Amino acid sequence: MTPASRARAYLATMSPAIAGQGGHAATFTAACRLVEFGVAGSEAWEILSEWNLTRCKPPWTERDLQRKLAEAYHHTTPKPEFAAAVSARNGVARSPQSPPSPTGKRPSLPPLRLGTAADFSRLAELRGLAREGVALASEKGLLRFGEFRGHVAWLVLDKSKRVAQARRLDGELWETKDGEKAKAVFVKDSQAAWPVGIGEAADFPAVALCEGGPDLLAACHFITAEGRERDVAPVTMLGGCPRIHADALPLFRGKHVRIFPHFDDTGDNAANRWAEQLTEAGADVDAFSLAGLRRADGEPVKDLCDLAAIHADDFEEHRCLWNLFP
Repeated sequence: MTPASRARAYLATMSPAIAGQGGHAATFTAACRLVEFGVAGSEAWEILSEWNLTRCKPPWTERDLQRKLAEAYHHTTPKPEFAAAVSARNGVARSPQSPPSPTGKRPSLPPLRLGTAADFSRLAELRGLAREGVALASEKGLLRFGEFRGHVAWLVLDKSKRVAQARRLDGELWETKDGEKAKAVFVKDSQAAWPVGIGEAADFPAVALCEGGPDLLAACHFITAEGRERDVAPVTMLGGCPRIHADALPLFRGKHVRIFPHFDDTGDNAANRWAEQLTEAGADVDAFSLAGLRRADGEPVKDLCDLAAIHADDFEEHRCLWNLFP
């Protein structure tokens, strides 16, 4: 076994890190164990991120987790006895609210950054949303920025690192290999069927399930506007064609899921498909209809992002918009 696989097996035997019950110490101990097993920085971050999703309640923010790992490297060193100490304890079962580790290849992500206030403001202006909503997406670890294919891009992803999708921050289209244009492109080896943010939603009773990166930002926009940051988790499928990944379905069990489909045939089909899957998985599911709503410019509202520019008369008429989430 490699140091990384030994460390991952050891961490699987550790008790969960629960807020108010020694969660800080438990998480720091897990980070120290990675260092003591001799795991390199990038692998250590990957393993600790997985452990954070599966064993921490609630999960740490990416910034706090990075700080704990940095402190662990400062306070401890590799210890040969740990590498030899892994026993048969590595068969511990996962929590029902824990996504399994991804199998196969993972996206080859470019160097990413958290984003600055200027990044948030630029993206918010581009999408017609409040800066606070964009910032919330970043705080949840669902939004990052970086150089991609020669352009500054904003990327939608989560800590599972199963899928990542990039859009240009200047709002222009990508050029594909076949000479076509595209609004968004998947990072190589992405698992497009993975619902971004479902791991981060483990301790939330309600989920706003939408389609695409812009609608994820819009969901965060409305969550902050309604003051629902503590009980509604934004989750997105990065496209309307895939079925929800089978590994993710158990993570929806027991939650109230409200689907916000695009107002077109693809969106309608996606909503029906996802609702069937989620109902079978044990979720309480409903959907929000955009039918009959107009933007301020008179054009029909076609997605959740459009809803942020709803016509004032329609907003007054449709009082349900004042309580968008379950």
